[in-house]
Amino acid sequence: MLVEWFEVKNNIYACLEIGCAEARMMVCNIRQERLYVLSQQSVVATGIENGNVVNVNQIVEKLKLLKANVEADLKQDIQNVLLAVPSVECRIDNVANSLELDPNQPISHANIKQLFRDIINQPTYHDQVAINIVPRAFVVDDKNAIQNPLGIIGKQLILHAQKVTASASLVYNLINIAELAGFRIADIVLGSVAETMYALTSEQLKKGACHVNIGKDMTTITVVHSGKVVSSVSLSTGGQDVTQHISDAFKVDEQTAEMLKLNFGRIYHESTAPEIIYADDLDGQFVCVTRQMLTDIITSRYEAILKVVKQYLIENCYKHDQMQYIFTGGASEIEGFNLLAKAIFAQEVTVFTPSMLGARSTKYVKLIGMATFIHEMSLLTGQKSNIIDFDQYANVIADSPLSMVESVPTEVTPKTKGHDRTFMDHKLENSGVLVRIFDMIFDEKVE
Repeated sequence: MLVEWFEVKNNIYACLEIGCAEARMMVCNIRQERLYVLSQQSVVATGIENGNVVNVNQIVEKLKLLKANVEADLKQDIQNVLLAVPSVECRIDNVANSLELDPNQPISHANIKQLFRDIINQPTYHDQVAINIVPRAFVVDDKNAIQNPLGIIGKQLILHAQKVTASASLVYNLINIAELAGFRIADIVLGSVAETMYALTSEQLKKGACHVNIGKDMTTITVVHSGKVVSSVSLSTGGQDVTQHISDAFKVDEQTAEMLKLNFGRIYHESTAPEIIYADDLDGQFVCVTRQMLTDIITSRYEAILKVVKQYLIENCYKHDQMQYIFTGGASEIEGFNLLAKAIFAQEVTVFTPSMLGARSTKYVKLIGMATFIHEMSLLTGQKSNIIDFDQYANVIADSPLSMVESVPTEVTPKTKGHDRTFMDHKLENSGVLVRIFDMIFDEKVE
């Protein structure tokens, strides 16, 4: 009886992101329209460059440490995780699929899952594998587009969606190292899409916006318009470029340069009196760094990164001067960043930070977005995978006064079995899609 109560009230998700700088994991509980962070841990990542695995042994050991830290924090074993896939060699294509219905029966979860399966089974481009199906609208009997068709009676159901694919070798390598570290993959998510859906408002999704995540080695640009993702691409530039620039300018090692950036770094700071923040004698050469010197170096490098983003938008014919800009990623938290971004883009700029306790940093936006993304999928398809064993869940305290994030009401679904199978074995069986139902009204038929 206790287990049944927890299944009604709790939806536990563990989200894993394997980045170039850090491997992060967050466990959260979506319950009664609120998201509670139960645990978040991170470790320094090695063996990953630009989203690709370059040293299996190094990254697997780091992931094992991360898994052990999370399980020790929760005092629970982690059964399954959601794995983030970077926007490297990914494609986003508009697709449509139809399904003939029983006119005497309301539309069910099974009908929607069948639509997803059919799209997943459609051929993909060479060396690409399907990751997500992102619905734009459902149409019943050729009428106006609706958000959620469950319970409606009709003869035909049409799904207008976007099919997200990525490099098969990249996806399989990420899944492989996660499973070698002891994780079981419940599903995979294109991290930039989940992050964009969470960080942007419904108005921004509809009118058009540019979401930019500045990480260590990569800057991911996701453009949305008219309620759909237009593109998502990763460029080889990020916070590490700033660190390297500091190291080269002051002839210090990268560890010292990173320390200076994190402890004293800021943008657009003008000081009337020189303030020495670092001095040392290195190999017989005296090194002295003032706050203004550091600020000038950091400002110039961030300006170069943002101009690369702007140039990408211009070259791909996006209306960069008519969209809002939303920034996430740890590198966007530096003081004065929004002032520089506004000066370069001449548009409204927002640095998005989650509001809930335990994850008040821009670097956790992707993990939170993944959890809300898969939760909405479970409500639409009637399918749910338990991340934590509910028989032991009483040890996890979820009733702490944490902040709220909007979601959707939960449903009761039975436990699923087959935990001994790998992710790719049950990909199609479990639909293998993550869903975003846009919080907007479709008053026209989708073209």
